[in-house]
Formats: sequence, C-alpha cells, structure tokens
Amino acid sequence: MGYFINSIQQVKDASFGIKRQPSKQGSIISESPKDEQAAADGDYNERQPLKAYDLQNLTIEPQAVQILGSKYRILIQNKTQSSKLPPIPIREIHTPKLQPPEDTNYKKRDPYFVQIGFDFGTSFSKCICRDVMIDKSWVYIPPEFNGKELPFLIPSCLKINNGTIHLVKDAECQYPENGLYYLKLALEVVAMGHWEDRVLDPYRHAIGQSDPAAIKEFIKGCGVYFLAETFSQVRKQIHQKYPNFGSHEKDYMAINIPVPVADAQRLKVNIIFQEILNQAWLVADELAGYDRIAIAELKDILNMQPIQSNLYRKEDCYIYPEVSANVQGFVRSRVSSTGIYLFSDVGAGSVDQSIFIFFGRKQGEEHLTYLHGIVLPLGSSHIERLAAEACGNVDCRSLESWKEKKEDGGQDSELRYARHKVAEDLVHKTETALAWAKKKLIVKQQLNDIRVIFAGGGHCKDPYEKGVLKPFSGQLFPKSIEPPVMGLPIPTDLKLKPHQVKWMRRLSVAYGLSFERNQLTGFTYPKDVEPPIADKL
Repeated sequence: MGYFINSIQQVKDASFGIKRQPSKQGSIISESPKDEQAAADGDYNERQPLKAYDLQNLTIEPQAVQILGSKYRILIQNKTQSSKLPPIPIREIHTPKLQPPEDTNYKKRDPYFVQIGFDFGTSFSKCICRDVMIDKSWVYIPPEFNGKELPFLIPSCLKINNGTIHLVKDAECQYPENGLYYLKLALEVVAMGHWEDRVLDPYRHAIGQSDPAAIKEFIKGCGVYFLAETFSQVRKQIHQKYPNFGSHEKDYMAINIPVPVADAQRLKVNIIFQEILNQAWLVADELAGYDRIAIAELKDILNMQPIQSNLYRKEDCYIYPEVSANVQGFVRSRVSSTGIYLFSDVGAGSVDQSIFIFFGRKQGEEHLTYLHGIVLPLGSSHIERLAAEACGNVDCRSLESWKEKKEDGGQDSELRYARHKVAEDLVHKTETALAWAKKKLIVKQQLNDIRVIFAGGGHCKDPYEKGVLKPFSGQLFPKSIEPPVMGLPIPTDLKLKPHQVKWMRRLSVAYGLSFERNQLTGFTYPKDVEPPIADKL
C-alpha cells in the first residue's frame, strides 16, 4: 500500500496516490542562481571535461575599490551599520589571482572537481571532501588534531581575550574561558530576532552592548571569520593533495553546508546562513593564517567587497536540509526502501527531528517528502547546563566539569534530574511531531509502519532513545507498537580504517553533503504538504 498524502504539488505519483512537486536542487532560497556545474561519470583515467565559466561576466564596481598597485583597498562602508560601534581603520587586502598559474602541461590532464561537504555544528564541525570525477571521498583532518582519538572534530567556537577573537585549537575543551560558543545557535537566534535568548549572553558581554543591530553584526562577523579561516585550511589541504590544482582553467571547487529542516523553511534563517557562507567562501584566502583577529576588524570583514575568481564564486555555495544530508548514505544503499521514517539527530545544541516519506528508485526517482520537522533545544549540552543550573553555578568551569561527569556516565542527582527533564520534554515533543505527521496521511494507520533512525554524536539510550520511543505506546496508537530502529550504513567510497568506522555516527551529515548538489536527493518541505481535505477524499 502506498503512502497517501495530500499536498500542493502537482506531479502525480500513480503508485502512491500523492500529488507533489520536487523542490529544485539549488533553489532553497528562490534568489539562488541555478548551478551550472554537473558531475560527470567516469573513472580516474577517464575524467570528463567540465563546462568552463565565463570570466567576462566578472565585474568590479568602480566605486567599491581603489586600485593601489597590485592591491585593492576597500572603501565602501555599510550604511546600515550601527553608529554605536567605533570606526574601523581601512585594511589592505591582496586580491585573488584571476589567471591560473603557469603550467604548460595542464591541457594534458582533465580538470579537477572537488566537492566539500562541511557540517557546521553547534559544538564541533566536520568536513569531508570528494573528488567528484572519480567519486572518491576523504575525511578532512586539521593538522593540529592529527593523532587525537577523534581528529576530525573542529571546535565551532571562538574565544575573546583583550579585544581579540581567537580560534579554539583545543577540541577537548568545549567551554573555554571567555568563550564565544554556540555560534551556530547564535546565528539562528539573531535571524529570528530572539534578542533575550541566553545564547547571546557571551556575545553581548564581548562587545559591551545590548543593541540588537550591533549584536547581529558582531555574530555574523564571528560566523564569517570562523568559516573563512576553516575553509582556507581545507583548501590548503586540497592543494597539497593536488599540487597543480588551479592550473587548469576548468578546475573547480564547491561547498555545501546544512541547515535543519525546520530552519530551512524560515527564510530569515535561510538567508543569514547563505550570506555568511557566501562571504566566508570568497574571503577565505584573504583570511588564511589569521588565527586571531581584533574585534574592530570584524566590521572590515562584513564590509569587504570580495572579488570572485574562476575558482571561488558565491554561486558554488549551497545549503541543504540537514536530515536529507544525514540520510544520503542510507538512500543510496541497498538497505533503503520506500516507507515512512522518523529521524532523530542529537547534536550538542539541539535535537533535529523530522518525519518523512522516502520514495525509492522503483517509483521513478528518489525523493524525501517531509511531513513535519522541528528543532528542539534539547541537545547533549543541555544536560550539563541543567545540571549546572541545579547546583547554582553556570560559569564555563562548571559547565566543563558537568560535561566530563556526563560523558563518564555520572549518576549525580543533578545529572539524573537533567536526563529525566530532557527525556520528559522529548516525549512530549516527539508525540506532537507524530501527531502533525499523522494529520497529513490519508490512511492514518500507515503511521504504524514507521521506522526510526537515530544519528548524531550526542545520541545515547538515556535520555534520547528512551524519550523518542516512549510515545509509540501512547495515545496516538490504539495498540502499542515497537518501530524498527534502522542503522546508517558505512559508505564504501569513503576511506576509513577499521578503527575509524565508528567515526561515521558523527560524519554522516558531512558525507551526505560531499555529493555534488545536482546529485543530492530531491525533497519537499513540510510547509508544502497540506493535510487532506475531507470533501476531496
């Protein structure tokens, strides 16, 4: 029996009785230009040439720059900036090279196409790169973390000292003193205008202001700086792997990052992530090696009018639903099958839940139709915060101490309380999500066939698995059910040693994002799937 739902889409799937229209790949934001680059099939010895980009379209506004020898000096100021922030001294930057380096043999090889999948996480980011032409991928490991147990974890936070912002190089410490942590959450919060959220406290303290415009500008600057500096290191490793990358006029690099399904539907959140991704991608080479930067220079970053080269263009930056990225390995594997799924991804800051119907190849195309999606502020870091609040001390040292106790399986009364509270909230929110999904099914009993997929570095039995599975014995189901729990397969095209296989529970999003955007599975957002109307049944 098919999974019958009623939606505003107009493409009819005869096998499933569903009217739907696949979302355009590359237009999560309607303004996003259509991707011009498609991956070609073939092995290493049969690379297919890619379409060249027309550099004649590259324009530089005369009022934006003043040519000074081989450098440009940025002159334009953002008129919307807060007048409360001090003026910023003009900073000279080197322009990217518009001509490929001299290589008389470049025509003898086929072009490179490297797709970067960058999982911008709340506490840690992860990255996987793919040589699209031979369809092989590898895990990016920062040189300073090589040799660690989980060397691929990139701390997604900054710290401030004497007016200077620093990258955090210690992956063991999640709550550094004077830390600017939860950067990803802070971006979501300012996009939605929730100015009283406690996530913003470290950023308010850092600039000594509570003005919303100033806080938003500062957090966006932090986001651009963190991503740009990290991207520059990823590019550096790619150039080490392919020393003559860039010598062929058709060499190409692109990047994908994720956003939760619930946030991806919100245009304000979508726009802020696209903006900082675009800008970070374009200024990454200019900020290479800046492991610290003065707060004053952050305004410079936002005011830059970066020059696009043939290698790095904002059109090559794409955001994609996090759950869709997470299940790419699943939908491409032999174990995948058409059906309805509940996906629960536990990160450090949040639990990203989605209920979707997967339409497999037998239906003519792979497609994910989301019935409901929600981002819950119940990530694993919420446990130590609740425990710290229970004992009356929430400074960085207390949070770090409770995190270590949590990871060691501590049974302190504060931790037991925190786990119980998270499980209790998760039961209620999961039941609500299931109820919303059920409303969109014409045959309500089909919810009984649901399967569950758990993912994320923060997932554990108590409280997350317990909290998600309990509603299946609740009021939504006349008779209690035990939904099958599915695992995510280990991909065969990713180089992992036997002891590294366990990394995949944290790398599944980055892996999914490492596919070229036109190869990613199509999707339909929950807002585009309407509940059935009685007189149309």
